[in-house]
Amino acid sequence: MKRETQNVLLMLVGGAVVKIAFDGSFVRYVKPSMHPYLLVSGVFMIVLAVAAMVRDIQRGGPEDHEEHGHSSRPYWMLLIPAALILFVAPPALGVSSVSERVVTAGPLERTAFPPLPGGASPEVPMLDVVQRAARDNTGSLKDREITVTGFVVENSDGSVDLARILIVCCAADARSIRIHLDTGSNAWAEGDWLRVRGTVGQSSPETGNVPTMSVTGVEQIPAPENTYAY
Repeated sequence: MKRETQNVLLMLVGGAVVKIAFDGSFVRYVKPSMHPYLLVSGVFMIVLAVAAMVRDIQRGGPEDHEEHGHSSRPYWMLLIPAALILFVAPPALGVSSVSERVVTAGPLERTAFPPLPGGASPEVPMLDVVQRAARDNTGSLKDREITVTGFVVENSDGSVDLARILIVCCAADARSIRIHLDTGSNAWAEGDWLRVRGTVGQSSPETGNVPTMSVTGVEQIPAPENTYAY
């Protein structure tokens, strides 16, 4: 690959990283805690590319010792993925990404969890609900109405689950979290975002550690800006 191509590719990749770090779309790929590292690495790549270009200009052009007459066109094709990230941001993972890779509490010992937040129907993260239902020995969920947010997933038997996509490190290792909704009707389309109130009982390995919520209230909401759970 010619030095000009290397410098342009490095500049474009660095610009793409800085762009998604500034506009917030980086959360479609990695956890929010990675933001400062992305920003620093993107700026560093841009600085390296600019420094290399300036050095080549000062030398009167890049030193190219390999003159074999080969076309550089295949190497320029490497710019396409970086350009797509820069100009065409893919959507966040959603209902089509929900699969059998469901997050469960696993075969862990039951332990004491801290009390739930105070107030009527407190908002509780879905992962916390799943873990409490399978592992909490204090019964913090028993007869306690809580609120959980997620999107609708239809099962093959017609039942409905509330789900979120969990990002462990990045989008490549995404898993789905599910809570089964015990409701008499399904007036929502798959993928609709809901804020659901209800009570959750204990789960078991027989149910895949997927808890069931007895629904007492449902509110359809717009999709949040950041749809992932962490």
